[in-house]
Parts: sequence; C-alpha cells; structure tokens
Amino acid sequence: MENGLPEFDVLVRLHEQDPEAFERYRRKMLRQAVDTAPARHQAALEELLEVIEIRRARAGSPIEAAATAFQMMRQSVSQLQDAWRIGLKAASQAQTEALLLRLRLR
Repeated sequence: MENGLPEFDVLVRLHEQDPEAFERYRRKMLRQAVDTAPARHQAALEELLEVIEIRRARAGSPIEAAATAFQMMRQSVSQLQDAWRIGLKAASQAQTEALLLRLRLR
C-alpha cells in the first residue's frame, strides 16, 4: 500500500468476494481524484467521469468496458500528440521568424 492504494490482489479478492463493496471503493477513489484535482480541472474531470460511467454501463462485459476505456485513452493520447505537433510547429515558426528578423536588422 505504498501509494495509498490496496495491493492489486487485495482489490481482486474484494471484487470477487463483494462486488458491491468494490464498486463503492472504486467510486470513492474516483470521487476523491476529482475533488483533489485543481479547481480549474474539476469541471472537465466531472464531465469525463460521467462519460466513462455511461460507457461502462453500456458495455456488455468487463472486457468490453476495459476495451472501451483503452480506446478512450488512445484517443486522448492522439489528441495530445496532435496538439503537441501544432505547438512545436508554431514554436518553430516563431523562432524562424525571429531569426530572420534579427538577420534583416543587421
């Protein structure tokens, strides 16, 4: 419990022996994560949590729910990569323009 969470095997046993208790614990931990996030991120996290819960409820099985969550994470990473590329291009352009301006002023 080094990071404050129970060991994985403990959570597996809880899920097997008392799925309702596991679900309460899962929701409590998610709620805590949202509540302790910086205020400027809480609304977006609330919205994301709602989307996750809706998609989990629609899933036909735990495997499908996990696959859906993985797909959402892949999409998010892809969006971050796109934003990073756009930022790099803009920074590169600004540096080039600054260098050209400097050379012209010589």
